[in-house]
Amino acid sequence: MAKRGAVGPAAITLIVIDVLLVAALVVIMATWPDATSTEGATGSATADAPAANGTNPSEGEETTQAEAVEVPDGTLEVAGFIMPSGNIWCEIGDESTQCVIEGFEFSPPPLEDCSEDVAGHVWQVTADQAGPACPGEAVPEAPDDLTELAYGDATTVGDFLCESTRDGVVCRAISTGHGFEIARGGTRSF
Repeated sequence: MAKRGAVGPAAITLIVIDVLLVAALVVIMATWPDATSTEGATGSATADAPAANGTNPSEGEETTQAEAVEVPDGTLEVAGFIMPSGNIWCEIGDESTQCVIEGFEFSPPPLEDCSEDVAGHVWQVTADQAGPACPGEAVPEAPDDLTELAYGDATTVGDFLCESTRDGVVCRAISTGHGFEIARGGTRSF
């Protein structure tokens, strides 16, 4: 008969494994990035920050912290461009960059004093913030003189950088990192 209170080698092995797993879990939880933290490389917007129009992000829009911007080598200097798909076009100005998405599958964010018919079509970034903007009564039409920005290409004008990807377009303020990513399937402001 086994002694009362004695722990066998198999039980000791299981206890050691449990202790190691708990220790690993504690380390993972302590080092996991906090998405709601206001501290970052640029000390910028969080998930609760207002968008370009002064409203808070909606359920269909993901908002993350702005990251430092590194301008890729070989960027073009094109102030007005259209994506190869023809679904997104952008104009880069001195104070802001504005992009228009013609068709999308995400739920547009609600914008104050903006019709549901036009909400979600226009996105804007300034040095201070990025997010959806109300275009007024109708979705703007693309100018005829836009340059096609091939997938993988980027353009900079002044403080703004836009990159064309197969997944959509990413535009940001170089000085602050604020920007947005828009695509047929969804959006993200940072």
